[in-house]
Amino acid sequence: MKFTKKTDYALRTMQFLARQWFAGDEKKSGQPHPVPVQQISEQSHLSQRFLHGIVSRLSKAKLLRTIPGVKGGIMLARDPESISILQIIEAVEGRINLMDCMEHPEHCADFQGCSIMSVLHGAQSALVTSLANTNLKLMVKATQDPFNRMPEKHFLKPQFGCPVLK
Repeated sequence: MKFTKKTDYALRTMQFLARQWFAGDEKKSGQPHPVPVQQISEQSHLSQRFLHGIVSRLSKAKLLRTIPGVKGGIMLARDPESISILQIIEAVEGRINLMDCMEHPEHCADFQGCSIMSVLHGAQSALVTSLANTNLKLMVKATQDPFNRMPEKHFLKPQFGCPVLK
């Protein structure tokens, strides 16, 4: 499984805006201001044309606010701590499903005896839980302290002695 360029652009745009949220002095922190899409495109080396489509999807998902006018632009619709990475990905990609049968098991000819689906269901649950429990604030702060541990609720509890999900 591989996320598309839409996810890359969406995450980079939201990260850019979250950094703006926390930038500056303590008095201005938490007081967002609109940033022109062109500025994000130029500073992040993203295609402006493609970025406009991503901004539209994020805006429809109510993750961004668009402000028209000369001093307009885009800004986070709410606090970075309340926006999960899962929300961003699902806004541009749709729901995460590792296989079609995960969403519609009744369409699978081997539904009753399938052992693949249970394995993939566990993997998908771990992925979705991890993305749902990581927010923009954690993502921005991780770049400042990449060795900082994620919160305990970040992953599912390990099953069957799986060393990855600690």
